[in-house]
Amino acid sequence: MKSSNLVLMTVAIVAVGILAMPSTISLFAGQHTWYNISGDHELPCRKCHAEVFHELENSAFHKWNGYNWSENPEGSPDNSACYGCHRANASITYANVGNSVTDVKPGTKAHAASTVACMLCHQFNASGAVNPLNGKSMPGYAAGGFSQPANSPYNYTNGTANPGGHAAHQTFIQSAINDTTMEDANEACIACHTHIPVKINWTHRFSLEFNVTPESGYWPPTHFNVTDWSFNGTYKITVYGGRNGTSDDTGAKTQPPGWPGAWPGQNESS
Repeated sequence: MKSSNLVLMTVAIVAVGILAMPSTISLFAGQHTWYNISGDHELPCRKCHAEVFHELENSAFHKWNGYNWSENPEGSPDNSACYGCHRANASITYANVGNSVTDVKPGTKAHAASTVACMLCHQFNASGAVNPLNGKSMPGYAAGGFSQPANSPYNYTNGTANPGGHAAHQTFIQSAINDTTMEDANEACIACHTHIPVKINWTHRFSLEFNVTPESGYWPPTHFNVTDWSFNGTYKITVYGGRNGTSDDTGAKTQPPGWPGAWPGQNESS
């Protein structure tokens, strides 16, 4: 009889333990102390985004390290480097706490940060890019040279002053805008301007063809007419662009040794 009571008691204890276990496991040291974000206090962006912080440390640009927004390649970036892009859209109200913990402004289209188009700052007349601390305009240098692409809200041309029309990468920009993976043409911007590796499956024309006939009245024939320009066939090739700016044309869809290579301060060639 006593042994059966002991078994029942053991089962009861185990059952209670199973019910209580999730509550116990969910307790972590520090989870009941909160950061002060009123006044000049801020959340530490780098706490969760250490890899981005590390990249900025090894970059000569976009690494603002002080709220005068000056570039200092020798310094270490702080939250201003994050805010300068991800809280700089004048059309978005971000959540914010004033000098008092009761002075709270909830976010509307974004809470702490928003995804941002490179052209927010690098379009012409970039009034939509603002210093998130004082609301003043904070435009970057305009990209320029492109025709105004379809379906983009950003000013690529500055009216008739910079109309484009000869940019080799115009369709690259347009295809990036049409794709919804990133904002506006960001895919094209970072493919060219950052250390991100690229793998490109090219389809090239195989040959250039044309007809050549001699002009009458010349002997021996020294003047020719060239007509019927055309292209014949295609061939495919895969190019692997590394982080260090080099590339390898393998002719096959197998990555070359060492790709994608290293970006400054970090080796990720494995």
